[in-house]
Amino acid sequence: MSSSKSANAVLAKVRAKYGKKLTDKDYSNLLSCKSVAEVVTYLKNNTYYESVLRKVNEREIHRGQLEMILKQKLFEDFYSLCRYTKGTGEYFAEFILQKDEIEQIIRFLTLLSTRSVYEYIFSMPDYFLKHTSVNFPALARANDYDSFFAALTGSPYETLMAEFRPRNGEKVNIAKVENKLYKYCYKNLYDSIDKYSSGAEQKALYSMFNSIVDYLNFVRVFRLKKYYKESAEITESFMFPYGTFSRKTIEKLCGAKSSSEVFDAVKNTSFGRSLSKFDYVYAGEIDNIGIFKLTRKNIHFSSFPLVVMLSYVFVMQTEYNNIVSIIEGVRYNIDASKIETIIIT
Repeated sequence: MSSSKSANAVLAKVRAKYGKKLTDKDYSNLLSCKSVAEVVTYLKNNTYYESVLRKVNEREIHRGQLEMILKQKLFEDFYSLCRYTKGTGEYFAEFILQKDEIEQIIRFLTLLSTRSVYEYIFSMPDYFLKHTSVNFPALARANDYDSFFAALTGSPYETLMAEFRPRNGEKVNIAKVENKLYKYCYKNLYDSIDKYSSGAEQKALYSMFNSIVDYLNFVRVFRLKKYYKESAEITESFMFPYGTFSRKTIEKLCGAKSSSEVFDAVKNTSFGRSLSKFDYVYAGEIDNIGIFKLTRKNIHFSSFPLVVMLSYVFVMQTEYNNIVSIIEGVRYNIDASKIETIIIT
């Protein structure tokens, strides 16, 4: 198959999958559900999630199990697309895998810090076992920091996490762990873009991820300033060393004394001007909204298979997050109008 035919095949397959995403009507119906069982029933009978929920008993499934089944579909959909990109997609699949590994590590540490680690067994990602070097079955059995670190033995995270091993009964600093692991993940991504892509597609990948990093950095700074009043030095240490912000803008962001000054720091930049077009309820959601808008646009208009494939994962991750938000809202009997404010479509 010629490269142009192969590219067209990838684009067609991704867009066909994208065309099956949940509609506004689906979200409206899901928001009207009164129980997790009703959510599962609707997804099973009315959406493309039927394929993974067909054998699920909606009255017995645990919320965590449901979330992992939905996550598994996203992960497997992406891997099924990778084989159409002549091997290069597999290198970028590592980025998706690492993001999910880090998400699981942070989730476990959060549960461990609140003595709720028993909940983790329900969200153990079975589908990771074919691809990951993390011993997730051991992680699911862990009940303290020693067994947690033992589960990382042989994985890249064993060395990365070594400095965070607690002493004298102290807890692991989850924010610092998250910062280091995600920086590792994005460094590997940028290395892959540099090594396994070229020409116009490489330029498009850099543009896409620089924009994504801008959103992530902005919200990181916003949260650090709004909730912790962190110094410029500490704030910059939590920023990804990528993106499009100039040195001058970074200094303004990190030197901001309040969340309003964070917005002022970017108001005269192209990034800041794009924010003026955003419709958001919570500033802390700007990164999720921005990334969704960017990647949705890529699916419709980009002609580069890797850009469209990776954009598909981000868009469907948003759909997954929306469903989880609905599940959590239903579980805790939160008014549907409030849940709706955090749904991104």
